[in-house]
Amino acid sequence: MQGGTVTTRLIDGIARITLESSPGNALDSATRHALAAALSGIEAALQGDNGPRGVVLTGANGVFSVGVDLRELDRPGKGAELAAICRRLERLPVPVVAALPGSAIGGGAELALAAHYRLAVSEARFGLPDIVLGLPPGAGGGQRLAALCGARAALDLLLRGRPITAQVAREMGVLDGIVTDDLLGAAHALAAQLAAAGIRPRPVAGRRERMADGAEWLDTVRGKQSAIAQAALRSAARIVDCIEAALLLPAGAALRFERTAHADALADPQFLALRHVYFAERRISTALLERRPGRAGPTALGRGLLAVLTRGSEGLSGQRRLAASVAQGARLLAAGRVARASDIDALAVHGLGWSRLTGGPFFEARQQGLGPLVERMQFWAEEDPVFNTPSLLRAATETDDDIDAALRRGRSEVVRTG
Repeated sequence: MQGGTVTTRLIDGIARITLESSPGNALDSATRHALAAALSGIEAALQGDNGPRGVVLTGANGVFSVGVDLRELDRPGKGAELAAICRRLERLPVPVVAALPGSAIGGGAELALAAHYRLAVSEARFGLPDIVLGLPPGAGGGQRLAALCGARAALDLLLRGRPITAQVAREMGVLDGIVTDDLLGAAHALAAQLAAAGIRPRPVAGRRERMADGAEWLDTVRGKQSAIAQAALRSAARIVDCIEAALLLPAGAALRFERTAHADALADPQFLALRHVYFAERRISTALLERRPGRAGPTALGRGLLAVLTRGSEGLSGQRRLAASVAQGARLLAAGRVARASDIDALAVHGLGWSRLTGGPFFEARQQGLGPLVERMQFWAEEDPVFNTPSLLRAATETDDDIDAALRRGRSEVVRTG
């Protein structure tokens, strides 16, 4: 069967579901819809006498899945929810084996965790980096991870947000095996073997082996709560609360608790700021910002722009500094020195120590209200010319546009008038 971004084939009684969306088999709304349709087909087939004996879930092009489309995260109702898909997958009455030919990240990792068993190639990477965006996992990934590897290992992975190798994942208990040759053949054989043995699948979310010592689990949670008590990032506390819930609540209730925590975080301004910086870092020209992992920073050209951005703002208060940065940034935009306002935000985060949680000066100004800020700037300009309001900022406030829209409109007007 073909589902656009998902293909389902029946091979010797085993249903093989393959994610085939480019790039990275991302779990966007179209892919989630196709995956839900594939599960509906399998569920219907299982009602008959010739239904599949097992399921293998994999990804094409050397990757399992890089997760959900970040642009859709705060748009409820767009396609089937990944959390519901994961729950349906783990409730299938036949063994489900996830075969990871490469990275399983974010929502991709959560999907793999919903399978009953997981095999991977040695080059695969596994990670739940949701904390980078100020979120706990959204599809039960924290609950299932803790059930497989315990509270301490789960919290280490969730709070750091960095992917781990297949070998580390195997040692933690996330993977059931590493395959050096013919991953799909091994996954097919495992599903068939389990089906032939009559072993009834156990949903990962219902497993309690790692929770036998409840006191140790709670000690681990309390230790983490103490360690992050002063952390500015609110999602860290949400993640720890979810791992506590894994022990204290029945599986279904714990999954709902985590889903609610995720929804609450989506409404948190920290998520909006962190997602803004995430995209800003990927849009900015490499002539301004180096983007190598762990070494992001302004280039020589970027440092020159930062010098302009900070001119006249030294020693100003958290509001006057913001106003001065926005004014100088608007001048750089109008002069064509940067392509978009988010370039200024990325440079400020990486070169001026601007907190990622603010989103950078332009994002922060937009959240606070650009109009009121411009009004204060006009008052402060009597004392310091750095606050003289650039025409671009005035245009943005007069039309209630964002700064980029005002810039585009101004450039198009120049072209029309010639």
